[in-house]
Amino acid sequence: MARSHHQHRHHHHIPDDPGAQTPPVTPDPPVTPDPPVAEDPPVTPDPPTTPAPAFADLGATFNDATRALVGGLWQNVVEEGGQGNGSVFRYINDLTAVQTGLQAEIAAGQFTGETLANVQVILSDIAIAITAATASVNGGGEFGSVAAAENALRTSHLDILNIVNNDANLQALATQDGGNGFMAVPATLPDGVTAADAPRTNLAEIGAIFNDAASRILGGVNDDNKQILIDDMNAVITGMRDLMQSQPMLFGGLTGIHADTVMRQAQLEIDYINQAGINPDAGRASNDNILDMIDIIQGDTNLANMASQGGVSGFSMFPDALNPTPRYQDNDAQTNFWANFIADGNTLGQRAIELVGSDDTDAIQALINDLQIFEKNASDFDLAQGGIFEARFDNELTPNSTLGAEVEAMIRGLTTENAALVAAAASVIHDNAADVAGNNIPITGGEFNPDGLTLVEVLSTATTALASASEEAASASEDDVPAAAAPALVPAAAPALAALADQPAESVAAAPIVPDMLGAKLAEAYHFHHWWG
Repeated sequence: MARSHHQHRHHHHIPDDPGAQTPPVTPDPPVTPDPPVAEDPPVTPDPPTTPAPAFADLGATFNDATRALVGGLWQNVVEEGGQGNGSVFRYINDLTAVQTGLQAEIAAGQFTGETLANVQVILSDIAIAITAATASVNGGGEFGSVAAAENALRTSHLDILNIVNNDANLQALATQDGGNGFMAVPATLPDGVTAADAPRTNLAEIGAIFNDAASRILGGVNDDNKQILIDDMNAVITGMRDLMQSQPMLFGGLTGIHADTVMRQAQLEIDYINQAGINPDAGRASNDNILDMIDIIQGDTNLANMASQGGVSGFSMFPDALNPTPRYQDNDAQTNFWANFIADGNTLGQRAIELVGSDDTDAIQALINDLQIFEKNASDFDLAQGGIFEARFDNELTPNSTLGAEVEAMIRGLTTENAALVAAAASVIHDNAADVAGNNIPITGGEFNPDGLTLVEVLSTATTALASASEEAASASEDDVPAAAAPALVPAAAPALAALADQPAESVAAAPIVPDMLGAKLAEAYHFHHWWG
């Protein structure tokens, strides 16, 4: 700082010397400001990391792939009824997810030593299975034939299950926290044992022969396994027939109907085995049929107990699917058919319960005729649909199915005046109707009412119909219908239509009716009574 020229002294005053010069004041050096402090660069957060999935969860996905493999993979160019284009895509997606998950677990250091080596083999098997899956529905691809592709597919898939179930570390991870990943499949018969010489003295031993077929058909039917599969199913048919005849006390009521259904579906399975390579939907049909047979046995306490005895377990379960099978989206004719099928079945069952033991021979014979027509018309409609519809519902709608077993039991109960058997058959008819009702979506959306006795009642839980359709049904009169016009409903519109025609117009108008097509058909049905062909 520069000094002031006028300074105050507190002691002696010294006069200024006029001759003396004031020395120049040296200015303070300029202050150099401190250099700016460099700020730390912004910290870029690490990208979020996705934790490796649990091994048990990957096992559940693999289980889904196993279930898709039953009966062989299939694909269609044209999608039908909301069912997708084929199980081959489900299978490949499942295995790709398992593949990606295992790679993430390896990167996370989850496996070491021999277990790591086993997981590397699993990844190799997955790569083979994915390639073989595509080849199995496309002429064999690089494997040279469909049979070779299907064999490679089954071998690699089963090798993965074998590795997991023989590695203590992997097995513990697969079942961690209550999981059931990489579940084993039904076993084949012991080496050197065939259906011809396998024991079949009880249901468990018969079920072991069934297991052999269920295991061998993983991946599909081909020249290498076709005859073995047919032999197995024939052994199941004859074994169950002999057992039911020799020990009828074990197969009364519902249990007998369920056993008869499985025996019939084994015959249906032979049809699918023979269609392999000819019918593109044979694999889809076989998948539904085999899994259904197992469900029937395991869902009946008596049969389930008989299927597991003496250290032998037959009709063994496959693992669960990740997601329920999509409901089939019906068209108008299919909606109409199911509505008739449900209403007619429930009405026939009710009539049978009322007539059994009544000695009204004419009425009983008329009901038996109606039951036979009901069965034939359902089978004819199913066959006419073909495609995925038939593949999914053969085992509900053909003589070699639940329908054939329940109708036969009801007729036998009527002719022998066995009220308990008739009641059991009526319950199976209702349960079959409830099954298909839950697996189909009416064209209007919503759902079918499986307890309905008329078309209106069956469709009462479908999406609310257009008011005009209800008004049309209520206001129509016989003069409005040309004499030559027949209702465009599925033949055998039967007791349901008879019941509908007997209702007052007010009750018809009050219930929701399918718009357009079905609204008009119900209006016609209001004027036509019992017309069984």
